[in-house]
Amino acid sequence: MHRLRCLLVIGALALAVSAVAAGPAAAAKGGNNDTVKLCQKGAWQTLLPDSGGAFSNQGDCVNDGAQGSAPFGAAGRLECGNVGGSFVISLFPDPSDPRLVAEWNCVYMVPPNPTHPRGLQTACSADTSGSVGVFQTEQINASDQWVALCAEFV
Repeated sequence: MHRLRCLLVIGALALAVSAVAAGPAAAAKGGNNDTVKLCQKGAWQTLLPDSGGAFSNQGDCVNDGAQGSAPFGAAGRLECGNVGGSFVISLFPDPSDPRLVAEWNCVYMVPPNPTHPRGLQTACSADTSGSVGVFQTEQINASDQWVALCAEFV
């Protein structure tokens, strides 16, 4: 009986050690995350890689997400949906700078949303982490529509 108990304890310890060791190995591969899910169903066309340019297909976007770098616009697209807004992303040259400007816009209604939704500003901060980003909101043509703009140099 004592021998059986020792074998069970040793087996449980071996299982625990293998589970702990497997965790970092799985994390090192990148794994699946929310960004990967955002790339699906054609949404990859509304996101931009952190390195600039554009994704050529869903696989490119998924690969970026699996590597752990969220594409520019991932947080903005998600939060814009949360406020019932319409999301657009673009990449264009800046005439005064050799870099490109990545920009997303979210058009939303006030009310039910506040004029400056905190979630959209937080999303812009997430999308522009590690670089200089610009966030602003403004009313569109004296209507109940507002636009939030988030931009960064890439």
